[in-house]
Amino acid sequence: MKNFFTLIALSILNLSFGQDEASKFNFSGSVDAYWRSNINSPNDEVNQGTLPYAPPSSFVNMPGFSLGMANLVASYEDESVGFVADLAYGPRADQAINPNGATNNAAINQMYMFWKITENTTATMGRFNTFIGLERISPVENFNYSMSHAFTFGPRNHNGLMLDFKLNNNWDMKLAVMNPMEVTDFNNTGHYSVGGQITNGRFKFGYVRSQRSSFIDIIGGFDLSSNIQMDFNAQFANYKDGMLSGRIADEYTSLSIYPQYTASEKMSWGLRLEYIAFGPIADSDVLNVLTPTLTANYKVGGLTIKPEFRIDDSSQEIFINNDGNGSGSLSSFVLGAVYSF
Repeated sequence: MKNFFTLIALSILNLSFGQDEASKFNFSGSVDAYWRSNINSPNDEVNQGTLPYAPPSSFVNMPGFSLGMANLVASYEDESVGFVADLAYGPRADQAINPNGATNNAAINQMYMFWKITENTTATMGRFNTFIGLERISPVENFNYSMSHAFTFGPRNHNGLMLDFKLNNNWDMKLAVMNPMEVTDFNNTGHYSVGGQITNGRFKFGYVRSQRSSFIDIIGGFDLSSNIQMDFNAQFANYKDGMLSGRIADEYTSLSIYPQYTASEKMSWGLRLEYIAFGPIADSDVLNVLTPTLTANYKVGGLTIKPEFRIDDSSQEIFINNDGNGSGSLSSFVLGAVYSF
């Protein structure tokens, strides 16, 4: 913690003494917290450790009031080079950055440098958030406050070298060589992963391969009207390397849609409807979960208040009800608050 706040102080000092280069230096961040309650399942420690009383997804799964994380991002850019130092501290950051319980570099979400080699080619080296999936670690970048299952069981960060190419007709391409998945501090395995992404507007196709593990990711979106938009995300994962924390099976298939309605400048509504199958999707015995999540976003200046109602409907009794019996359904309510600057 001491090192974390030392880094914060250095960032603030750099901001103070770099006013003549204000256009190049940027300092931003966020803090978040939430209150969560199960509706049809206990909120105390009844049967804890035998059957879960929270969705099998990352973050936002503790009862009562809980902290999210403090996120501070310092960046600098001149004509051709720059850096990003993205620091995060708190329960959300602990689970996101170190899902296997490691403590090394626990406060570093992203830390990378980039070089604009040409007008259309940029090289990036360091730790950066994955390009797989629609949702991100920072709550500012997500409409829903809780996380999808696809985010939970997919890669979070990569450490490596990535090239970004701007192609013709609004097409972009990323190519990356990285440490194996979830090996983000150093690499003593002798192995590496490869990945890439092709983008055109809101359409993205991504792929990561790490020894026997692989992820295929498809993202798309379109506007139905000036205040209604639709996004979707499909993921196909096979992680037989067993490196991802808390995995339920050797593979999963996730299909999600994200319709959103903007009622006014302050108020908007969004639904995440995710279906995930943990195992071969054609197998009738595979565990599958359907998760509708309805979230409202109410903005007051830099503060966004996020009331959220979520249902996890499972094909197996992986939850418990208020009577302490096995159940295939869990409903919960979350009140999230995110302040960004």
